[in-house]
Amino acid sequence: MKVGCEAMSSLVGLGKDEETRAGGKAEAQANELVEVDAASSLPGYEFRCQTVKILLECASLMEDFETKNQCAESGIQVLGSLMAENDEVIEVWYLLGCAFMACLPPNKDSAKYYWENAMSMLSKVKGELESTLDDDEDGYKENELEAVESQIIEVRKKLGIHDDDGGDDDDGMDDC
Repeated sequence: MKVGCEAMSSLVGLGKDEETRAGGKAEAQANELVEVDAASSLPGYEFRCQTVKILLECASLMEDFETKNQCAESGIQVLGSLMAENDEVIEVWYLLGCAFMACLPPNKDSAKYYWENAMSMLSKVKGELESTLDDDEDGYKENELEAVESQIIEVRKKLGIHDDDGGDDDDGMDDC
């Protein structure tokens, strides 16, 4: 499993040397954000997003503290490059929350921040969809609204918000 996480990390240009894996120089970790040539040589957006999902899955299956953290931190680094490229993708905000919860110890404050932003974005999308439902002849917007509502439920669960009391319980936050 460790080899798989390292391979995925290397595939997207992360963890090439010991200093980068150990959390060394920030410039080395975010090189693609400073150098245009490095940014243009990155794999596609969707590929990197799928890579993060695999890294987070690896982190969830790891029992070794170091490898689990390496997978989660690599996921955070890839998500950082995705966020720098387009910060309006709700899935990236959601996955950042999941990645921070996958770290040992979990960074609940950061996870909550990203999940709350994802929730805000989802609520905005829901409002926009609801306002245009009258124009929905083929039922597409209604299906989209159902999908958004299920995503809102998922994020609410992660935040520990329960529909019965509407309260927010930090200790009730779920990891991914």
